Amino acid sequence: MLSVSVTMINALSNLWQVQIYLSEVLDFHAEHNSQQKWDEKTCPPPRKKLLSALEGMSGYNPEVLLKRLPPDALYEERAILLGKMNRHELSLSIYVHKLHVPELALSYCDRVYDSGLQQHSAKSYGNIYQTLLQIYLNPTKTTKKIEKKITNLVSAQSPGIPKVGLGTTAKVKGGRSKKIAEIGGAEDTRFSLSGTDSGRSDGDTEDAAEEGGSTIMLDQVLDLLSRRWDRIHGAQALKLLPRDTKLQNLLPFLGSLLRKSSEAYRNFSVIKSLRESENLQVKDELYNQRKAVLKITSDSMCSLCNKKIGTSVFAVYPNGKTIVHFVCFRDSQNMKAVGRGSQLRKR
Repeated sequence: MLSVSVTMINALSNLWQVQIYLSEVLDFHAEHNSQQKWDEKTCPPPRKKLLSALEGMSGYNPEVLLKRLPPDALYEERAILLGKMNRHELSLSIYVHKLHVPELALSYCDRVYDSGLQQHSAKSYGNIYQTLLQIYLNPTKTTKKIEKKITNLVSAQSPGIPKVGLGTTAKVKGGRSKKIAEIGGAEDTRFSLSGTDSGRSDGDTEDAAEEGGSTIMLDQVLDLLSRRWDRIHGAQALKLLPRDTKLQNLLPFLGSLLRKSSEAYRNFSVIKSLRESENLQVKDELYNQRKAVLKITSDSMCSLCNKKIGTSVFAVYPNGKTIVHFVCFRDSQNMKAVGRGSQLRKR
C-alpha cells in the first residue's frame, strides 16, 4: 500500500513539474511573440528544463500537453510529445521539415530502436529508419501536410480528457493561481498511449493532389544509409531509392552490406563443416559400438534378478558389460517412471 502511494505521489509530482515548466515556456513565448522577437532556436533555461522533463519523465498525458502548445512554435516539444504517443512519422517529419535538423531525427530513430532492443523486438522497431528514409524521399511530406495532420490530431477530442486552452500565456493578475488551477485540473487526466502512427491519415489523398513536388533530400538519405546500414533492410531501402541514383554514391552502403553478407556466409560455412564433422564422429562411434561382440554363456546372469539369461531375450547396458533380461529392463524403466511421477505430485 505504501509503495502504491509513493508511486502515485511521484507521478503527480512529475505531472505538476511538467505543467509548471510548460506554463513558464508558454508565458515566455507569448511575451516574445507579441514583440515579434520569438525565435524557434531560442532555448532559455525554462525551456531546457521542459525539454529534459518531457524526454526523461513519465506519468503525464502527452495529448493534453500537445493541445496547450501554440500551432506555429515549440516544434521540438511537439515532436517529443508525438513520439511519446508513438506518432513516429509526425515526430520525424517535424525534426526534418520544421526544425531542419536531420541529426535530431537520427537520434530519435536510435532511441526507438534501442528501446526495441530492450524489449527484444528490435526487428519490428528497425522499420523506424525506413520511415525516416520515406520522409527524406517522399516529396509529399511537405510542411503543409505536416501542419494539417498535426492539426487534425490535436483537434480530435478524446473522451475523458479535459480541454486545456492557451490561457496560461496571458499576462493577467494572479496568473500564478490560474496556472495552479489548470494544473490541478490535469490530475483527472487519463492515459491513452495506445495510438500508433501507421500508414496514411484521412487527408493524405487530398494532400497528395493539392501539393506540388519538393526536392528529394538525397544527401541525407545517403548519409543515413552509410551510418545505419546494419539496422536497415537493404532490399527494401534500395526499392525506395530513385532510379537515377548513382551506384557510386551507394558504395559505402552496398560495400558494408556485402561485407556483412560475406562474413555471414563464411560463418555459416564453418558451422556447417563443424556439424558435418560431428555427424561423422557420431556415425563412427555408432559403428564401433555395433561391431562389438558379446558372448553369452550358460553362466551369464541377469544383473537385476540374478537369474541366468539362458535363451531369453536380453539387453546390454551402454558400458558393454552389464547384461539383463529384457523383461527386467522394461520393468525397471517402468518403476523409474512411476517414481518420478510420484515425486512430481509431492512437489
